[in-house]
Amino acid sequence: MITKKKIISLAVIAQCLICGLVSCGTLGGIGYGIYFPISKKKLEIAMDSLYMKHPEYKIPKDWGKFNNWSERGYDFLESKIFYFKSSPEEMYYVTFIGDSTALASTTKIGIGIRALNKGSYKWLLNDDLDSKEKERIEKRFDDEIISKLEEYTKTKALKK
Repeated sequence: MITKKKIISLAVIAQCLICGLVSCGTLGGIGYGIYFPISKKKLEIAMDSLYMKHPEYKIPKDWGKFNNWSERGYDFLESKIFYFKSSPEEMYYVTFIGDSTALASTTKIGIGIRALNKGSYKWLLNDDLDSKEKERIEKRFDDEIISKLEEYTKTKALKK
């Protein structure tokens, strides 16, 4: 007889195996992974500074309803959302890249844009966008977010 506890244990093991095989990359990515030569903790501190100095990048209340990643089953991903008010108004779902070993590294951490939202319950993934749109998104993220994170961390990010 299979107990509820055994089912939960098997589900956890299956999720770990699946994530290990595909590096939890089921969302794919829009553009390159962006790697900083610092620890995840230092990058998180820089992101907190960015939100503090530039609160305009935080999700506004009326767009909060679109942040449904937990409901979609992606709450296991460590993520941030960056909102852009200026045209085109949109927000980017950004996650840390890598497995538990990569996330624990003190010498390198990666982030990547996983999805784009233009003000609806539908998040757009890499395959939903044409190359021109992907280039625009990458440039905006580099110009508005990555450049500030480089400044705050006093490092230079690498694209891979």
